[in-house]
Amino acid sequence: MERWSVANTSTRMRVVERLKQWGSATVAELARELRLSGVSLRRHLDLLERDRLVTAQIQPRGRGRPVKVYRLTEEADRFFPERYSEFAVEVLEGVRELFGERALHRLLQHRTAKLVARLRARLVGKSLRERVELLTAAMTEMGFLASWEKIGAGRFLLTQAHCPLRRIASVCPELCEQELRMHAEVLRACVTRECFIQHGEAVCQYLIRSTRSHPASLAR
Repeated sequence: MERWSVANTSTRMRVVERLKQWGSATVAELARELRLSGVSLRRHLDLLERDRLVTAQIQPRGRGRPVKVYRLTEEADRFFPERYSEFAVEVLEGVRELFGERALHRLLQHRTAKLVARLRARLVGKSLRERVELLTAAMTEMGFLASWEKIGAGRFLLTQAHCPLRRIASVCPELCEQELRMHAEVLRACVTRECFIQHGEAVCQYLIRSTRSHPASLAR
């Protein structure tokens, strides 16, 4: 099966861009705009549809025969710039400027409390090993590319190879401290940060130890 990347396939990228600009289009409309034959364009659209980047629907057109109309799916959004991080940074900086550090602290605490409540609901009745495994899966779902390993009796290492909040954390370091506390509260264990992306290291890494008390602490 042929594989491809929109980013390095100019014709398909042009198709994607036109569909993004227009909202929807037929083969005839796209072929005319891009100066391609209908056969060639259909092949590109078939590949886009196969990879779930476009979807097609049959629609009536006046008195003529119904036509197939193509639209982009949400999957195609990844090929276009987004400013979620910049927006979040602006909002957090605005909270700090308008309402002060205390308000920002309360906002981040509120976020952490909601995350803890949501994650704990998945971990009821689980062993520490199971809690670590499920937290790792949840962090990966949130974009942190997490993995874990057992390194001794009641001791685990949680590694996060990517930080989707890195840009935000660079201007709001407390976000990282809240993450550390969240891990400790969700796991009901002692959690110590051993490696830290914000300090220039390749990953964030947390040492998890089974204990009756579970304060979060910083190793460095």
